[in-house]
Amino acid sequence: MPLVIADASSLILLEKTGLLKILTKKLEFIISQEVKKEAVDKGRECKFPDAYKIENLIKNNTIKVKNVNNKNMIEEISKSFNLGAGESESMVLFLENKGDILATDDRLAINACKAIGIKTTSSIVFVVESFEKSIIDKVTANNMIKILASEGRYKYEIISKALNKIGGDKNE
Repeated sequence: MPLVIADASSLILLEKTGLLKILTKKLEFIISQEVKKEAVDKGRECKFPDAYKIENLIKNNTIKVKNVNNKNMIEEISKSFNLGAGESESMVLFLENKGDILATDDRLAINACKAIGIKTTSSIVFVVESFEKSIIDKVTANNMIKILASEGRYKYEIISKALNKIGGDKNE
């Protein structure tokens, strides 16, 4: 099963679309302690529904939480690329666990990953690929992209391109 390391933004966005639970049946998800803190602990403080859903996936061992061993590398990546703790920990966790893909929707993290050779994907790509592989249907994919358009920080061009790929309607 392919190994996905996810940062908090992607984990939350995938949960908001409803795709996370589907993906965890086909992919192994691991997150760092910091990502758990950002996505679950802080989310619960704010009573965000997605935080409780992610917490249940962790409790059921559907998503695993792992410690990052190389604390120096976390600090180095954070300073070098001006990243937050969750993104930096996710990158180091990816390297330590030989991940297949790092799920992030953070532009700085995507650029940092490119610089050090870590393969990334975003929530919107997960939606489009899930549609292309017939994991979800067109209506579901269209609805998920609309959720990402309102909840994520995507440029109009990215949303438009994704809708075109699934044959969705930008004006619905």
